Amino acid sequence: MKRNQKGALSIIIGLILFLLGLFVLLPIQQLYLASLFVLFIACVLIAVGGALMKEIDASLETPSEDCYYCQGTGMITSGTGEKETCPRCGGTGLARPDDYE
Repeated sequence: MKRNQKGALSIIIGLILFLLGLFVLLPIQQLYLASLFVLFIACVLIAVGGALMKEIDASLETPSEDCYYCQGTGMITSGTGEKETCPRCGGTGLARPDDYE
């Protein structure tokens, strides 16, 4: 199953659980805490499904090739406002090999 399909399925299940908890479980006084728990789980499922569909989690797996200190420019602004060579990448703008690990 692809990520988009998993995300859509998660959103649909979350919406069903949310509606079930809101309109079926919440009016019953003995199931008040259970209803709150179901509503919480439904919100988490909806959020995770949205993240999967937008592929927000995919950016966490791919390392950036740019230096994170200077954002790939090779230059930084010092405390006095002058431009200086980036001390992390040496002015190349590329990430170091140990940044990928």
